[in-house]
Order: sequence, then structure tokens, then C-alpha cells
Amino acid sequence: MFLNPALLWGLLAVSAPIIIHLIHRSKVRPIDWGAMMFLEELMAERARSIKLRSLLLLLIRTLLVGCLGLAMCQPAVKWAAGASRSSRVSSVILLDDSASMRAGRPRSAWQEAQELAGKYLDHLNKGDDVTVMYVSTAAKETSTASLFDLERAKEQIRKAEPSYEAADLPRAVDAALQQLESRHNPRRELLIVSDLQAEGWMLEDGNRWTGIANRRKSSRFEPFILLASVQPQPPANVAVTEITPSRQVLDPFTEATFHVTVANEGPEDVPEAAVTFLVDGAPKTTQTVDLPRGERRTLDFPHKFARPGSACVGAKIRAAADQFDEDNELYLSAPVIDRLPILIVDGDRRESVLESESGFLRLALAPKDSEDPDWRTVLDPTVMDVTELRGADLSRYRVVVLANVAGLQSSVVSDLERFVVGGGGLLVALGDRVHAEAYNRDLYRQGAGLLPVSVGRTAFAEDKQGSPALLTAGAGAEPKTANAVQLGAIVSRVAALDLFQPEKGQEWTSGRVYNYFTTSAPTGDLVRVLANYSDGRAALVQKRLGEGKVTLLTTAADMDWSDLPAQPFYVPLMQSLVLDLAALVTPPRNLRVGQALSCVDAGPSATKPHLLYLPQGAPVILPMQRQGSLSVFTYDQTRRPGLYTVAPEGGGPETRVHYAVAMDRRESRMARLDAEQRSRLVGDACLGAKTAESETELLKLIGTGAGGYPLSAQFLWAALFFCFLELYVTRRWS
Repeated sequence: MFLNPALLWGLLAVSAPIIIHLIHRSKVRPIDWGAMMFLEELMAERARSIKLRSLLLLLIRTLLVGCLGLAMCQPAVKWAAGASRSSRVSSVILLDDSASMRAGRPRSAWQEAQELAGKYLDHLNKGDDVTVMYVSTAAKETSTASLFDLERAKEQIRKAEPSYEAADLPRAVDAALQQLESRHNPRRELLIVSDLQAEGWMLEDGNRWTGIANRRKSSRFEPFILLASVQPQPPANVAVTEITPSRQVLDPFTEATFHVTVANEGPEDVPEAAVTFLVDGAPKTTQTVDLPRGERRTLDFPHKFARPGSACVGAKIRAAADQFDEDNELYLSAPVIDRLPILIVDGDRRESVLESESGFLRLALAPKDSEDPDWRTVLDPTVMDVTELRGADLSRYRVVVLANVAGLQSSVVSDLERFVVGGGGLLVALGDRVHAEAYNRDLYRQGAGLLPVSVGRTAFAEDKQGSPALLTAGAGAEPKTANAVQLGAIVSRVAALDLFQPEKGQEWTSGRVYNYFTTSAPTGDLVRVLANYSDGRAALVQKRLGEGKVTLLTTAADMDWSDLPAQPFYVPLMQSLVLDLAALVTPPRNLRVGQALSCVDAGPSATKPHLLYLPQGAPVILPMQRQGSLSVFTYDQTRRPGLYTVAPEGGGPETRVHYAVAMDRRESRMARLDAEQRSRLVGDACLGAKTAESETELLKLIGTGAGGYPLSAQFLWAALFFCFLELYVTRRWS
């Protein structure tokens, strides 16, 4: 076994002494003379002696060069597990620094991990090298320097702090094995220190663990893996796991309810946990709740915002027995708007409002309340026909609706694509004027365009006797009600259709649909069917495109193909679909730990310095990038969860933009790997590791794994011996 097999080509230098010998050997030219006959016997004996000496010198020189070449290749021999550790060690210490390692009172799991790693370093010897890696950054670092100064490694571990990120142990272990394979000592050790939180090990992902096992077994020297666990008993923990508003778009006109979900992720029941609701960092109200272990509860907090702008709501939970504070708070950035502009493109506009394609849709989006003239809605629809769409400034609108539009010019299609990719929403309602071929050619483009699926023919439906009948279509047509289909099952759980879930009580199967377009099956991760008709075909399909979304309604939005506008659910359905498309905020303001935040300012304060107020510490000035009339401010050091606020220098409260950075709530689940999961993890099909649950067990296991013994020094001594032997022989025989 060679640690540097790439240098085996150096053994070709063994041929150098042989070649030199052949070139410089004596060339004898025979000359006959009379007295030679008396010396022939003596010369023959001397020639044999000279030839023997030459061959011996050639052998010594060849062995000298060969030993040097072998030493450069760093040969080594393997030994079995249990042998004494007398050779140098290359070790990697992989510390689980995920957020759950912060849990524990009075000593956290992280403090225990630091102590175990220090004890391990105490048992390394002079000449051993160690690399300290962390789960949160292991896969991000292409190369990590090894340390021969063990005291420096201890200091590095003492100063390290756990992150707020979720653990991905398979990725980190794979990176650690790659790091270990690049080291040169024949004995390899990998020490993993973790709290064994079940979520982070992802044992259900068999393919990744099979790849890790193959990497370990294919190593030149299979590493000895030690798995040391800390804090074996899960700590008590209560957490705020989710905040959900009752409406997709918040406005200052109506009261909204925020559903706050709290959970007990610890091993014991928690009585009377206090949950406080906050708005812009200020506490508003508090409720108490009993949380049995493993249970979740949802509390409702109503609130009406006083003004439009960037708002932030949050929740805090407090319990006496809690041993993990990092998930006790959660914030939600909630933009409050007083106007939501919507553009409706009418493909069949007529003098009578209700006869136009957009008539019922416009009334549904902006209804009037005759009993309350002061009642307002945030939705503000504008109607134009397709001829006016060319050259329209789409940036003035949050959502565009295509209502039974026959087709679009290529320039308009390009404008719509830029609008959606930039964060806008597009609702496409089909109808009798739609040309399927034009839609597929210009809007679907084999999946690369706006439409989530391709459009087929108009539908057939089964009559009561089961015989197929073509559904009638067109304005003024009298439908065959026996052949109608209804809105059926909700396939994807999305906010747009949450109101129509069976448990919410809002019935939508009463409406009848007499005709619709069939579609192709959705493909790709960005396309999904939201709801089907009662015959199983797609009614609503949605696609993510860039920062925006496109929703396709396969029937018409007016009374031509259905009686949906006459149903009580029509108004909330159309409003929910539009609000779902408008709910996206670009750039996003609800972020995960480590995700960069961006603030775009186009107002009068765009050229002013912008300050970022952090969850802790002094505010920082954000770097500015000018993009035309826009100023873009970014910050990529969101390593701590909490509330971040961006404001122009000297700006008032209305100019502030709130960002909520949240820790991955998987880290709140404190359950450890059970006995069966641990056995599978340390088995040969995964880690192939030895486990230690205490410092004593760890110290017993150190040095008991398989390894190797380097032979480079022996070959260097042999080369030195042959060097002196060659000098002695040359002088002796000269």
C-alpha cells in the first residue's frame, strides 16, 4: 500500500545505474602480439573478478535509487483493529454545531462536545495532525488546513460557537471523509461529536448513506470512526413553530387573525406556558396554554393595522422548565397595503357589463356594500381589452388576469413573462374564444413559457346513464345540466384554496361547469394541480416562474360555460386566487438563517445611506448598488434569527422595512435516535463506527481501530546504508 501512488513513476529511476553501466563499460579491442600467450591465463582470472565487482556495484547503486524512490511513494502496511497505536495519526474532529446543540441547562450539549473534543486531542501525539470541522460549514469548505499544533486546535474549539442552522449530518460526514482521504498518515480517525438528534441524521435517505459507506470502504486506509454522543436525554423544550395570517394580503381596513402554533417538543408535560403576541416588537396580548408532551396548540390573536407599510408580527413563549430558548420567538414580516391594483384583460368586451367576459369577475374582485358605504376593499381592478394591452405599463399592477383572450402578440407575451419572472401574478381563465394552438405555441412553448400545462380540446362529460355527450358552449347556449361537472377534490394544500377545505365548511361543489379545456399532465417540480373537477380532470393548475406565479383556470370566468358566478363561493374563490398571486413579496422578507436579505428603494430616499438594525448589536450601514433609478441594499450575514429592520438615514417609521429571519424549526424537535436507529447508523451499511456515550468510553476506544504503519523511514535508512556501502566498496576496490 502506497500513500503517494502518483510518485510510483519515480521507480523508473532504478534503470539509470544500469543504463550508465552499459554506456561506460570497457570496450576491448583485441591486438595479437607474441608475449600475450603467457598472460592469457592470468588475465582471464582477473577479468572474472572485475566483472563480479562491477555487478555488485551495479546492484548496490540500483538498490540505493530504488529505496529512495520507494520512500517518496510512502509505503505502508495495514494492521488489524486492536493493535497498538504507534504510528502517526491523521484525524478529523467533526463537531455538530447545529442549533439544537445550544439546548441544555446548566451545561449545554455544545459545552459537553467541546470538552470531549479536548479530551480526544489530549491523546494525540507529537507528529499527529488534526482537522477541526463543523457540521454547518463542512460541505461549504473545499479544503480545510490540518493542524500539527494540537494546542492551537484546542483553542480553536474553545472559541467556536454553535450556529443557528439545521443539521445535515450525511453531507457533513461525507465532506469529513473526503478531507480525511487527502491526508498522508496511514492511520485515519474520524471523531463525530453530536447530540444524536434524530432529525439531523436523515436515516430515511438510504442512497446518501450507501454512498457514504462506499466512500469509507474504498479508502486506501479505511478510517476508524468514533461516534461520541452528548446529552443523551432530550431536554425540555417548548417552541413557537408557525405564525399564519387569516388572509393572504393584509390591509388597514379590516381586522386580521394571526394563528400562532406552539409545540411541546420535550419529554415532559408543560403546564401554563405563556404566549405573547407582538406587533412591530411591542407586546399586545398574552394567552396561557397547557402543552402535553408531543402536542401542538394553535392560538388566535386578532389585530387591525393602523396604517399601510411594512409591519412585523411575532410571538414569544415562556415556560419555567424550558431548556432551549432559541426557538421561543418567531417573527413574520407582514406588508400592509391599502391598494392592490389588478389588470383584467377582457377577451370579449361588450357594452353590457354582465355580458362582457370580465363583468362578473370585476364585481367579484371589487364588490360594493350598499349597507355600509364606508366599507372598502384593497382590490382595485382595471379592465382593458386585448388591443390596449400592447404597450401597457404592467409594473403598475400586482396581478394580471387574462379572461377568455383568444391569443397574444409575441411582444405582449414577452412583457408578461418579464412581469411574472419579476414577481407578478398571472391568472389565465379560458373560454370559447381561446385558440388552443396559439396558446400552446406562444404561452406554453413545450413547458418553457407562461402556461403550466398545454391546452387540449374542449371537454366531454358523462351523462347520468354513462354515455358521453359534448357539452354545449358559447353565450346564450342552453346547457345540458345532466352532463355538468362540479368542482371536486383539492389536490394541493395551498393558501388560495384553504377556505374550501372540507373542515372549513365552505362548499364549492354546488356550481355546475358545462365545458372546460382538457390539459396535459403537469411535469416538473414547479407545476402542480391545485384542484380537479368531479370527473378527475384538472380545474386549477399553478406554476412557479421566477419570482412570480401563474394560475390556469380551465373553464371560463363568466356564465358562458358554467353557473359559477351565480354561486355564493364565486366571490371568495376569485378573490383568493388573485390574492394568492399578489401575496408574493419581492425581494422576500421572511428568510431563513443564512439567507441574504435585499432591500430595493426607488423613492426619494433611494440615494440616502440605509441602516440595518440587527437583533443584537449596533446598526450597520448597508452597501448600495445603483441599478438605474433603483438602489439595492444587501446583507448576507443573517446568522442569528430575529427581527432585522432596514431604514434610510433620517427616515420616519413609515420608511422602515422589516425582515424576519427564522431558525429551521426542525431543530426544535429534541427526540434522539432510538436504539434501532443507532444500531443501523453505526452498522457497516452506514458509518461502520464505534459509539461512546461518555468520556470514559471514548478514552477506551481511542487507538483501537485498524490502521497502517509507514515504511518511508525504513527505506530512507536503507538508502543511506547503500550510499555508504557504495562509497566503501568504491574506495576499497579502486
